[in-house]
Amino acid sequence: MSSASVNYSDKVVDVIFEAILSNRLNPGIKLSEIALQEEFDLSRSTIREGFSKLVNMGVLVHKKNQGVRVVLPSEEQTKKIYQARKTIESGIILILVDKYIQGKLDMGDVDNLIANEKQLHASEQFAKFTRMSCDFHISLAELCDNQYLVESLKPLIPLSALAASIYADQDSSFCSFDEHKDMVNSIKSKDSDRAVRTMITHLDHCVQSLDFGIEAKQKTNFSYIFN
Repeated sequence: MSSASVNYSDKVVDVIFEAILSNRLNPGIKLSEIALQEEFDLSRSTIREGFSKLVNMGVLVHKKNQGVRVVLPSEEQTKKIYQARKTIESGIILILVDKYIQGKLDMGDVDNLIANEKQLHASEQFAKFTRMSCDFHISLAELCDNQYLVESLKPLIPLSALAASIYADQDSSFCSFDEHKDMVNSIKSKDSDRAVRTMITHLDHCVQSLDFGIEAKQKTNFSYIFN
């Protein structure tokens, strides 16, 4: 397998992540290899390779004679997603507290993200707000300078966004920017226990804000949503 092929299939992964996080690609929707080939001028083998990576991450699901669809997370799956996130993101918080104690951590960009989240929520730009909230968690991981942590967390974020698109509403407290601010302040407090508690509480609140009584409806129509 050539490195070029790997890079292009990674582009497929990133494009689908972006569409999910921007609320343009919904749970249950069937993906078309042909449409993506035409949209990005990529070979079918490259598209399939990207799909295979996303299936392995749990973001897409492939069923024989049914093609490839965006996963439609159940209540049980959603809770497992957040269980994994708590393990990974607690470790991220511990690393960041240690870096802050050593004077090796600049939180300026993260502070700006939170300010932008607040502005987007106030202006009711909820799709952009969801994307910015997701960016916050990835940004914390990237501050660790540990690509393994970033890659472990990366597929869990769009899965969380898919769950939110089914079970959360605009009035819910899903991924509150106020709690993001508390999280940053807990890192700056240099108190590892407090910082980890703040992260776990935040992720627990994300799950608690979801209404699993909402029936998840599977969408069937694919359109050009990647522009």
